[in-house]
Amino acid sequence: MVAAQDVNIPTLGKDGNVFLFGGVYSSESVGETLNFIATDYQDAYILGGGYQYFFLGGENGTRLGLEGGAALRHGPDVSGEAWAGLVLRSDGFINTDKVKISASITGGLSLITNPLDVEVVREISRNGDSTFLFYMAPELSISTPSNPDMELFWRVQHRSGGWNTLGNMGEGANANTLGIRWSF
Repeated sequence: MVAAQDVNIPTLGKDGNVFLFGGVYSSESVGETLNFIATDYQDAYILGGGYQYFFLGGENGTRLGLEGGAALRHGPDVSGEAWAGLVLRSDGFINTDKVKISASITGGLSLITNPLDVEVVREISRNGDSTFLFYMAPELSISTPSNPDMELFWRVQHRSGGWNTLGNMGEGANANTLGIRWSF
């Protein structure tokens, strides 16, 4: 018989976390923004935070949860953004004794108080409205075994009309961000 302490069961992490991030908006598409070194950055910035709660997970480290967040956006006026959606996360797809790298993607809906310059240009070109759009945030995060409840991450903050589904919009706005997350 095998004792419980002798069985190596993968841990799925904790159910909840909070995060803070900041970044710079790109004037390009989400695909071009993913190339964070070569993208064309604007004089527009984002500072935000959020909460994630995971309610479903498997032994392979894949988890499903909810995310909600809010941000201040500047460029040139100040505006607010709020979003909510589902988050799918793969915990530790690279996991060594020195580092753990995880990946996730969040998809949902985003609401803003007023558009950034790049959104205004896109609204005019499409006769659209970027107030209420889809939200997507692909992300890579890194943590260490010595401090597993804190991780650093890179995330693309993306808003889109989903091929004219919402607001008669294509791209809304895209930002490359860096952040920190605490699990509990």
